[in-house]
Amino acid sequence: MTINLLRPEEVRLLDRADMLGRVLSQPQHFRDALARAQAVRVELKLESIRNVVIAGLGGSAIGGELVKSLTYQQLPVPLTVCRSYQLPKFVDEHTLVISSSYSGNTEETLATFQQALQCGAQIVCLTSGGQIGALAETNGLTKFPLPAGFPPRSALVHLIVPILKILHACRFIADPAPDINETIALLEKLGQRYQPQNQTSENVAKNLAHALSQRLPLVYAAEIYEAVAWRWKEQFCENAKVLAWHNVFPELNHNELVGWGLRRELDQSFQVIYLQDQQASATEIYPRNRARMELTQALIEQSGVPVISVAAEGRALLARFFSLIFLGDMASVYLAVLNGVDPTPVEKIDYLKTQMAKI
Repeated sequence: MTINLLRPEEVRLLDRADMLGRVLSQPQHFRDALARAQAVRVELKLESIRNVVIAGLGGSAIGGELVKSLTYQQLPVPLTVCRSYQLPKFVDEHTLVISSSYSGNTEETLATFQQALQCGAQIVCLTSGGQIGALAETNGLTKFPLPAGFPPRSALVHLIVPILKILHACRFIADPAPDINETIALLEKLGQRYQPQNQTSENVAKNLAHALSQRLPLVYAAEIYEAVAWRWKEQFCENAKVLAWHNVFPELNHNELVGWGLRRELDQSFQVIYLQDQQASATEIYPRNRARMELTQALIEQSGVPVISVAAEGRALLARFFSLIFLGDMASVYLAVLNGVDPTPVEKIDYLKTQMAKI
């Protein structure tokens, strides 16, 4: 079966800044990020670290959320992601604050950076420069220099790998290099499957884009995949310029589930996507959550809304996460093309930042 739309020339016509090329380059991003991270010496007072806070917003925060899920069963200390102007009250000299701002100028992250200094926390910075980069040098802090020139959402890999390196340097997790190498090999294989030249029905990324061309994405997953579902939501909003939502099991069964069915004509506006992982262990996806997902799917489909399931691939959890992240990223760019928009510009965000700078 051949897909008649989304030919390579159609993608190139609208994707003027080559967002698709950035997505397809994720395997190389992993190689580069690993080499960069290994070149940085992390100097911390390891014995005094009792908790970790990753401070960031948007594309610079989702890496922290993913690491939090990846290391949930390994970390011997609490890890919190702070998407705010204010650090949690508990932050003190026993806290490791990872200040993550791709641009180095995110105003919320700058605020938390100053608070971390005042609290006497140990600070490591992830940035391509900007004010945070300058402040890191002024204060003699460990800094992971990120490559410049990326839209922040395209720098996800460069924001995740340094955090894994830091946690490994703290002796909190095992060496992430083997899992990164598996992820690279898997993404290279998936890149062949989802590339624009593949015009067959096996190109799941294109299939998803077509399914979403007249509907809004609603991404559901088990709780360990919350950050992945969040990434899907972000990418559909920023790349395809459409509203999107996400939620997780079991929480959605205690509230959102009840919203299905009353307004069937509005329900038809959504396309539900299940992020599945049949290989997950019982500690990764609690068995009763699988039953919840099956029962919920039946209830949703009673409202006349189909549920599309996509499955993670790979062995390591990092590889499984990125098999789905890669698919969502590709689908969001293809949906942008179907929507007739360039996936790279985020004019509303740029406008908001400009106006906030005047206040």
